[in-house]
Amino acid sequence: MTVDIPSKENVKKTVGYKIGTVSGYMFIGIISIFFWVYLPIKLFVYDIDNYLINKYFPAFTWLLNFKFFIFIGAIALLWIFLGTKNLFVNVLIGFFYPLFIVCWKIPVLIFRSKSWNLAFAFANLIFSFFQSFKINFLLSAGFLISIAIVVFNANPKLIWISIVLLLLIVLSIYTLSFISVFKPTQIFKIYMKIFSWVREKPKSIYAMDNSIKKLPVSSLDQTQLQKRITNLQTSVLFNRICLYSAKKLRNYQSSGINIISNTCKILFLVFFTVFSFTFINFGLFKIDEKYFGFSASPHLFTFFYYSFTNLFYASIQQMTPALPISQIFSMFEFFLSLFLIVIFVSLQISIRSQRTSDELNKAIKVIENEGGIMESFIRDEYGLGTIDDAIEELQKAKAGLLNFVFILSAGIREDE
Repeated sequence: MTVDIPSKENVKKTVGYKIGTVSGYMFIGIISIFFWVYLPIKLFVYDIDNYLINKYFPAFTWLLNFKFFIFIGAIALLWIFLGTKNLFVNVLIGFFYPLFIVCWKIPVLIFRSKSWNLAFAFANLIFSFFQSFKINFLLSAGFLISIAIVVFNANPKLIWISIVLLLLIVLSIYTLSFISVFKPTQIFKIYMKIFSWVREKPKSIYAMDNSIKKLPVSSLDQTQLQKRITNLQTSVLFNRICLYSAKKLRNYQSSGINIISNTCKILFLVFFTVFSFTFINFGLFKIDEKYFGFSASPHLFTFFYYSFTNLFYASIQQMTPALPISQIFSMFEFFLSLFLIVIFVSLQISIRSQRTSDELNKAIKVIENEGGIMESFIRDEYGLGTIDDAIEELQKAKAGLLNFVFILSAGIREDE
């Protein structure tokens, strides 16, 4: 794909690219990724821009004093060249880029890959997130506020409060994760409720009018016949969608993606624990440097490295817990590591996997049953022997969604 070079007349609408072109979206994506990687590192890990300029471009260190003005000047230039509308779109995409990835990029990639297993895995993730959105939001808010206090505040009392809050949040996450192993999954119940609701609620889109129900098909006028075909088509579609979805769920069950999902949960707990104890230990250091012994002047990444190795029962030369308080926190991280690796992993793999498989089997049977109920309804309501007879009638009437019905039917018969 070629990108037209903008002329002087439309330079206000472009800066080497247009919004909507491949190069334009790549540019926005690169800038947005850079922003979302740079900002957390700058705020919570390391003063990376100072380090890079001092190491590789020491002659330009004076520019660091004018970062704010350089940023404002860049925004002003982009405003001139892009115009208000395009600048606003760019800023929105960049500012909400993680949400843009989740809500648009990932679904588009899944659609293009034509992988139902990935689609179900992504849907399960979204359902799980919104199902526990309230508790996730509260814990995330408390977590971020505590980190901000530890990093930017020097009051020992406030730092102690933040450390305690971080510990409580860690314990809450572990408790919820442990309970979730034994708690029934609600995700597959959502699938069952959706199919049941679609079948039960809008009766008028499936059933024939009572005025024409008992009349022979040959005696129906054009309007009545069109109504019959439309409702029959909707009924057949629901039956096909039920059986097709059940088939794809069965494939999803045998794909092993659930194991990947459980593994991701464990990895999340690992990095969440490391990240939390990074700021817990950093807070202890800000309260009193004597809590730790150092071989060199530490920075925030040193605490991250210490917490990471500590979780796996290792130690580093640069940093050691020197007083009982820091040693107690180190022992507590050891205990969480024992719980995570020895207990939680085994429970997650054995109990949770089996429970998920059983619940998925139940959902598949319920969805298949919904399709069977609709097939019985078609026989009784339309006087047709089988679902194939219904499809044949739709074929003779040249129904509008017949090709879609054929695609679903082919998917149902696949590998049978």
